[in-house]
Amino acid sequence: MSLDAGPNQALTEADVLASFPALPQLMQAPEVVSQAAVFRIYPNKRQKEAFRQWIGAGRWVWNRCVEINQHLYDVEKRFAFHGELSSLLPQMKKANGLEWLAQPPAIHLVDICRRFDTALNKILADRRKIRAGGMKQKKAAGFPKFKKKRDRQGSIYLAPSCIKLIRREASPTAARGWVELPNMDQTEVWKKEVKSGPRKGQFNYFEKKRRYSIRIRGSRWPEGKIRSATIREDGPDVWVMSVQFDAPPPKLRRRGEDIPVPEPEVAARGYDLGLSAAVIGSDGEKVAPGRHLRKSLKKLRRIQRKSARRRQRRLELSTKQAARLPRSKGERLAYEQEARVHRQVRHARTDFLHKITSRAIAKSVVICAEDLNVSGMKQNSKLALSISDAGMGELLRQLDYKASRSGRHFVKVDRWAPSSKTCSACDHKLDELSLKTRRWTCPSCGCEHDRDENAALNILRWGLEEALRRGTPEVTSGESRALARGKGLRRNSARKALEERTGNIDTDEMSCLNTLAPHDSVQ
Repeated sequence: MSLDAGPNQALTEADVLASFPALPQLMQAPEVVSQAAVFRIYPNKRQKEAFRQWIGAGRWVWNRCVEINQHLYDVEKRFAFHGELSSLLPQMKKANGLEWLAQPPAIHLVDICRRFDTALNKILADRRKIRAGGMKQKKAAGFPKFKKKRDRQGSIYLAPSCIKLIRREASPTAARGWVELPNMDQTEVWKKEVKSGPRKGQFNYFEKKRRYSIRIRGSRWPEGKIRSATIREDGPDVWVMSVQFDAPPPKLRRRGEDIPVPEPEVAARGYDLGLSAAVIGSDGEKVAPGRHLRKSLKKLRRIQRKSARRRQRRLELSTKQAARLPRSKGERLAYEQEARVHRQVRHARTDFLHKITSRAIAKSVVICAEDLNVSGMKQNSKLALSISDAGMGELLRQLDYKASRSGRHFVKVDRWAPSSKTCSACDHKLDELSLKTRRWTCPSCGCEHDRDENAALNILRWGLEEALRRGTPEVTSGESRALARGKGLRRNSARKALEERTGNIDTDEMSCLNTLAPHDSVQ
């Protein structure tokens, strides 16, 4: 579709919108949407040790799932899924030497089996795509690997029945309070003096189990039905808890008071993502990039050099003394400083993207953006750092879920569409357009284009065509596909495979499971 903009005259956003006789209207926002509230939690030393033990137990169960499936595939050419794996947990907890498996909440270990089930289904789905010719072998998911103790990616999954949130009454508008978790009881001994009788003046001692609550602090309090919670370590000695809940869409607040949602300024707007500008709108507005990692590189490299020197000194002493030495206090402090910088960069980037996407959702009814292959773009070694620092994938994800809960339309344009080298006025397509060319003149109509603004106008036009072609999408809640492959529960076969590897599961020989993976221990 070509638009009449006159000779040597570039199009504007109003011209593109005027060329469409009808535009999508606002959809009815869903009454209930899935949301998450993130809290910073402050556990004591004993609670931190318990959290790390729970994460270690989950890592141990994952490694057993990997080993069982490796054996089953070698013998029976099949896999064990969630039903078979979770049925082995009660017997494991009763075996000698594995009593510590009963310490974490049971749902946490069951969730590990669910995650492993999802990984297996991903493998099988990719294999089907390879056989159908829709995927290359090198891009397919591989078999799940063993997890190591040094990996700091573990988390604790909790059901709503496992957590009890207590809000602080002194500040009801602030998201502060306490949370009570299972298996966090401590035995307290207190004494009571006898007031009368033959034992007057003596003391009676009583024992009572008291559940210690953990102080929490966040930006918002979950008001709806809690679905689950996840606890993880966001940095050295920095623990966070994410609470997932279903509630009406969040309202805009200013200075502690609710404000009405502003009306959209325009019917539709297209956005082009880039590096010289984070977001370029079809109205010509450009948002400067955050470049949070770039700004912290000098400080980060200085800390990394300090950490590397201390680590190298420890390794040299270990070689000289022929013994493995623990990390020194200085090395631990350098590591914590490095992790703190990464955490600050991560949070600053997330806050920057939230502000961009919230403004974009509030301004228009239809939001059009280009679907990007971010992982493929990062193969360019000269631009990989800048692309990762821009957070393009996270920006598209936020636009998607914020549009669905606000009644807006979010349209992704095909990633292979030549938005930059196609003239928005006459549809003339250039054969080549290098990255260093920021402005170009159309050889057909003579329009002068800014590369990014022209791409945003094309994304707007093609996105509106796609939105009108597919109609108004229905907003439906997602469904879990963790148990999509319903092949039945072959528990006896999985138990037999485990017994062949480790001995009879009901005997004391079950304790030898601790030595199956020397690199794995629970601490």
